[in-house]
Amino acid sequence: MRFSPAYLFTFLLFSCSTARHAPSSVEAAMQHYNRLILHSDADSIALLYTPDGELGEMARGRDSISKFLSRFKSFHVLSQQSTTGSISIDHDSALQKGFYYQTTVIPENDTVRVKGAFTAKWLWMKGQGWHISRMDTRPAN
Repeated sequence: MRFSPAYLFTFLLFSCSTARHAPSSVEAAMQHYNRLILHSDADSIALLYTPDGELGEMARGRDSISKFLSRFKSFHVLSQQSTTGSISIDHDSALQKGFYYQTTVIPENDTVRVKGAFTAKWLWMKGQGWHISRMDTRPAN
């Protein structure tokens, strides 16, 4: 079987330039994010964002995200979980939607349980993996 040079060029172009990402890789990145929240590691959480990443309307950029999260260093996260409802991947970007559940001891020594929905926009950074370009949360009533 012979293929034309144009066919081979087109095949190679698309097969080499289009990375295929599995939803499980996005889920693994989210579980890593959950572990960082559990350890209240503001700097590491910020590094999981793209350089211009957004934490809702509260912070934009890694330095701003780290500074914002550092305000919560006196909070002790007891548990942090998320469940994924959907993941859609388009080349090197992914949209993940789901729900989060967190139990935290606040500075007043009360234990609070929060839950809600989240939407995470992920970007694949070559050689670095998935990073959050935007995370939005909506607490449940």
